[in-house]
Amino acid sequence: MKTNLSFVTLHTADYAAALAFFTDVLDFEATETRPGATAFVQAGGAGLALRSTGGLTPPLGTGVTVYFTVPDLQAFHDQVVARGATVSEPLHDMPFGRTFTVQSPDGHQLGFWQEPV
Repeated sequence: MKTNLSFVTLHTADYAAALAFFTDVLDFEATETRPGATAFVQAGGAGLALRSTGGLTPPLGTGVTVYFTVPDLQAFHDQVVARGATVSEPLHDMPFGRTFTVQSPDGHQLGFWQEPV
């Protein structure tokens, strides 16, 4: 059976801080918001949801990196660093393209990459 990734949910102990990070630092646009949860869904790709922990206990965000493509990796990198993002893996080249990784306030690893031109 073939499956398609629909969405990823990241749980957070500090919902307000995580939401501010995703909207103010990473410039993600919320497409749906309800108490303790926000979705970031763009046409043509899998969605990302942010939720309060709902009883889960830290550590959160260990062992997984969620990757996003961006059209201008250098510009995006410079923007999020200027806004205070913690870079956990600096810009570097991989066989699939150039990439870097930041860490959310809860320790989630978020990778960003651009295909080679």
